[in-house]
Amino acid sequence: MNKVIYTPLIIFITSLWGGSGIAQQRIVNIADKMFDQHKYVSAQEAYLKAVERQYKNAETLKNLGDSYYLNGQPENAAKWYKEFIESYADQVEPEYFFKYAQSLKSIQDYNSADNYMDQLLLSRPEDQRANLFDKKRDYLERVEYQSGRYQIDNLAINSSFTDFGATYYEDAIVFSSSRDTLLFNKRVHKWTEESFLELYLTKYDPENNLYSDPKPFSKELSTRFHESTPAFTNNGSTIYFTRNHDITNKNEMIRLKIYRSYKNDNGEWTIPEDLPFNDNTYSTSHPSISPDGQTLYFSSDMPGGYGMSDIYSIAINNDGSFGMPINLGNQINTEGKETFPFVTQDELYFSSDGHPGLGGLDIFVTKINTPFLDIINVGRPVNSPQDDFSFVLNTQTEKGYFSSNRSDGKGGDDIYSVLQLKPIRSFDLTTVLGTIIDNDNDEALNDATITIYDNENNVIQEKVSVDNGNYIFSDNEKLKDAYLITVNKTGYKPYEHIIYKEEFADVYEKLIKLEKNYDKDLALDKVNKSSNELENVFNFELIIDPIHFQNDFTNISNKSKDKLDELILLMKKYPKVYTDIKSYTYDNNSDNVIAQNQAEAIKLYLIDKGIPEYRLSAKGVPKNTIKPEERLKLMMVVPLPIHFNFNSEEIRPEVETGLTKVIELMNTYQSMKMEVHSHADSRSSYWYNKQLSVKRMRATLNYITEKGRINWRRIRGRAYGERRLFNDCRDGVPCSEEEHQKNRRSEFIIVK
Repeated sequence: MNKVIYTPLIIFITSLWGGSGIAQQRIVNIADKMFDQHKYVSAQEAYLKAVERQYKNAETLKNLGDSYYLNGQPENAAKWYKEFIESYADQVEPEYFFKYAQSLKSIQDYNSADNYMDQLLLSRPEDQRANLFDKKRDYLERVEYQSGRYQIDNLAINSSFTDFGATYYEDAIVFSSSRDTLLFNKRVHKWTEESFLELYLTKYDPENNLYSDPKPFSKELSTRFHESTPAFTNNGSTIYFTRNHDITNKNEMIRLKIYRSYKNDNGEWTIPEDLPFNDNTYSTSHPSISPDGQTLYFSSDMPGGYGMSDIYSIAINNDGSFGMPINLGNQINTEGKETFPFVTQDELYFSSDGHPGLGGLDIFVTKINTPFLDIINVGRPVNSPQDDFSFVLNTQTEKGYFSSNRSDGKGGDDIYSVLQLKPIRSFDLTTVLGTIIDNDNDEALNDATITIYDNENNVIQEKVSVDNGNYIFSDNEKLKDAYLITVNKTGYKPYEHIIYKEEFADVYEKLIKLEKNYDKDLALDKVNKSSNELENVFNFELIIDPIHFQNDFTNISNKSKDKLDELILLMKKYPKVYTDIKSYTYDNNSDNVIAQNQAEAIKLYLIDKGIPEYRLSAKGVPKNTIKPEERLKLMMVVPLPIHFNFNSEEIRPEVETGLTKVIELMNTYQSMKMEVHSHADSRSSYWYNKQLSVKRMRATLNYITEKGRINWRRIRGRAYGERRLFNDCRDGVPCSEEEHQKNRRSEFIIVK
């Protein structure tokens, strides 16, 4: 955004500038005063003069960053927040971790931004913004999942100054603009160094997709202060809009208020009325009217809210009076800014910097009048790393407008038209569909019974294939819990398929091939080994952490004994299972003697409880051979996991023997249940590795359930991506291919 520099002030500062510390302090004092009066452009110039001459302290750097941040220039703010945080780490308030993270997002440095959100979470664990980030660390993937649903265009009517807040009015749109900044004798707002905002009208010609030259909307509504963000009732006879009111103390913060005006019989607007829920001590702004005209939504920083600004609703009574403002709650509102609400029949759109997004204000949508809200980022291209706000949509035409200060615009804030091409996508399954065919000749099979189950074996829905073998399940909210598809048809063997949907997917499509002449005998070409050759299948590893011992380091704690008793029950239940006991040293350089003694103590405990010694081994090992989060888990783990090639989920021929052993074990013990834990190495992104481990889990489970004919209810899967590395080969650590290979694995764990 181009700014009009406040030249007399800069000349004054330059004339004061000298080599003395007193003169330097005077300039900083002037900058502080302007900053406190929200004259951010002028304050920036003064602070910059100070830091150019190395007159820096925590307050100066912090205020300089804020002057850019609060004026919608986060890219510049990032530079000064970085210097402030790195130079004065002991003086950084938690809020500046959030501001710096948001500023880093504006330059699309999301990895660094996430690191500072982690800093916010550590320093203020109750912060909702930090917790929302922690729950949705995949926020970028969520944004991309919703992206591509809109077509946008920068309107030709935008000026080189601020234009925003377009809304529908009859056959036109009305918006806010500071476009007369360069005219003479106009008051200039010192926050932005632009003219005060006024309402403008432009008529739209849909046939030619053209807008008329903008004209001032109404002289009755125009004052020497800001007028912005209009909202009209459906009949166009009432307008609500935002205005900042006059103040007596020039050092006082100028607050915003919502005003209402009616159109009289002459088509003129009445003198606007100051609404009763306004107040001189806080702001109310950015109104939106529900389609039935009975509720007004707005943004406010009134006392009792959650953050810098919250979204409220208030009832509009039949006589034009109002109820009491109702805060929409902390599912929507955060410690940050929630603002610019817009409501349709059943949806609320709003802008927020508190919910995870691309940077600055992002536009979000949620269903209204529901107890459980899913707050969804509407995605690109509507959202960007800069501020995106003031979204409106005609639900009949799927057309609307929003505003943004993105870098490729014409001015500070620009208005963009928007066409919604597709509706918001659900993150959960809404549709399951496919076709049933004969495996031998690909002939479509009608009259097959298809049943959808959840993971508790409850029936969600059942149908019969028709129309060339097609089936479709939809309009059932419980489909989000779909876990298993079964198919039954006379003359064909029963079919089961576990649904492994992508992390975000609303449609699951499956082509199902049915086989004739079901053979109940297990057909595994690779299971032609004697029981002696399969002995290692039953050899498991027990992991015990040293903290489970008393102070003498060899007496097992009662808590650990409880866990060991669970293991003993499993070993008695599965008498062919052998256990390798490993106890780990306190650090990489510790003596192994204590660890060995602890392992022996565990072994003796198991022997005393009736486990034969020949089924046990005990060993102390260095700490760095296993990650800390694994040590606390007392479980039996197959010691030889299967491994995968780099960037692949394909089952390699050489690991099929290991899978065969797992199948043989589960066939030996028909009641045994297992989990498959699949992993990836640290190379590539967190999200990509998460997806890759999901694919590896699927491949492993499919082999066991389909080739091994193990019932799906007996084996489940978990995908960990790069979160549980076997060694220290994390990002930035040089490792050999052999070391990375150890992390590309599927492990098998007895759970029952």
